[in-house]
Amino acid sequence: MRMERMTTFFDIVGRVSWLLAVVAKLLIGLLILFVVSDVVARNLGMRALTWAISASEYSLLYLTFLSMPWLVRNKGHVFVVFLRGLLPPAGRALLEKLMYIACIVLCLYLGWIAATSLSVAVAKGTYETRTFDMPKWAVFLPIMLGFGLSALEWLRFLLTPVSMYDINPTEMEGM
Repeated sequence: MRMERMTTFFDIVGRVSWLLAVVAKLLIGLLILFVVSDVVARNLGMRALTWAISASEYSLLYLTFLSMPWLVRNKGHVFVVFLRGLLPPAGRALLEKLMYIACIVLCLYLGWIAATSLSVAVAKGTYETRTFDMPKWAVFLPIMLGFGLSALEWLRFLLTPVSMYDINPTEMEGM
């Protein structure tokens, strides 16, 4: 029963991670439209889209952190296997568990910093001022979500039989 609930929980985390990755993909499309529109406007002698640069920068922040949990789930990030290959099976298993724990701790720590910064920004009502005003909490929100959900994805690797090393890393090239 416990494993069933854990599987259901991690399935929900996976769906949320997938949904955030879809949002990131849409942002990539918008980013392309921002850049192309700005270049076309400038080449036609029209006024430059001054907001496009700031919108592009925020889009890059969002697409990076919103896609991060999905990449962890699908083993689509960079990882190194040379040290693992030198160890006996028991050493590999230990190294793998230690790596998962280190990733969880790091994600929770950085997510906590982002959550703290988000709560301070909400409490103070601060804005980041560029070509348009962006509430600072909206800058920290994708960072907090990305690290928080990534920690849960690493936890899935730690607590379930699923392994980061179930695949050959070269098979994931170009993901």
